Amino acid sequence: MLEAVRIGLPRGLLYYEYGSLWKNFFEALGAQVVVSDETTKEMLTTGGVLDEVCLPLKVYVGHAASLAGKADCLFVPRVVSVARQMYTCPKMMGLPDLIRSNLSNIPELIDTNVSLRQRSGSLFDSVISTGYRLGQSKVASLGAWYWAWRQAGVKQPVVIDIPGLPADAVRVGLIGHSYLIQDKFISMNARDKLTAMGMAVITPDQVPARQAQLAARNLDKEIYWSYCHHLAGTSLALINEKAVDGLIFMTSFSCGPDSMICEMIKRKAEAGSIPFMLLNLDEHTAEAGFLTRLEAFADMLKRRNRR
Repeated sequence: MLEAVRIGLPRGLLYYEYGSLWKNFFEALGAQVVVSDETTKEMLTTGGVLDEVCLPLKVYVGHAASLAGKADCLFVPRVVSVARQMYTCPKMMGLPDLIRSNLSNIPELIDTNVSLRQRSGSLFDSVISTGYRLGQSKVASLGAWYWAWRQAGVKQPVVIDIPGLPADAVRVGLIGHSYLIQDKFISMNARDKLTAMGMAVITPDQVPARQAQLAARNLDKEIYWSYCHHLAGTSLALINEKAVDGLIFMTSFSCGPDSMICEMIKRKAEAGSIPFMLLNLDEHTAEAGFLTRLEAFADMLKRRNRR
């Protein structure tokens, strides 16, 4: 058992997709998992010294730095691909190198390589190699992964036709990566703000993956970044089904892949006569102006629905 080993998980980026799975896996191996706290201004300040990277990456660096002295090692996987013939963001691929190059006095990194581009079975190679780093056998690692996968379960998204909503409810699609929308500090709690304004908010995790994948086939251009591909497919599914009265695309300044799919989604929304708004975030975004834009968009949708 590895009761003395403390493994740190920075609460950022892909933690919002796979955090519970990773946590269950390490705990099944007997390790103690330490997750960094919710994002703070201090974390952003720590990562803000980096140039030419997006806001979520800066925040992630701050989360990693906050775990110094609290963990014996940090789990910072090098996630190259999570789907066949697709890639993740290039900066995610170099995340372990970015952490090592910009932070000192941090615990040892477990930088397992994850690449499912050629074959999905390579995931098990990553699981086994991670277990070896912790002194665990192949059998123990695979057993822990199976248990973790069962514990995490398969998220069942809410279908686009959300039951229980009033017929006159104004629906808005809040499209963005999970590490933006679910981080209340980065997103300035946009989802709750919209809900407080009387909006019925639909996010990408509420759209069935199969429906998003089918909708993405109608894109004008093939998208090889898996997470952007899903966001584009989600948006098209909402547009095609007339499931929303408006779309808000939330992105971070300097995100190259998002800048391309944003334009594609905007054109599809305009063709479907669905109002579209871009929210571009960075560390200089003022909450007052941010709130004003949300309120103006919500008011416009309400007036439009009363016609």
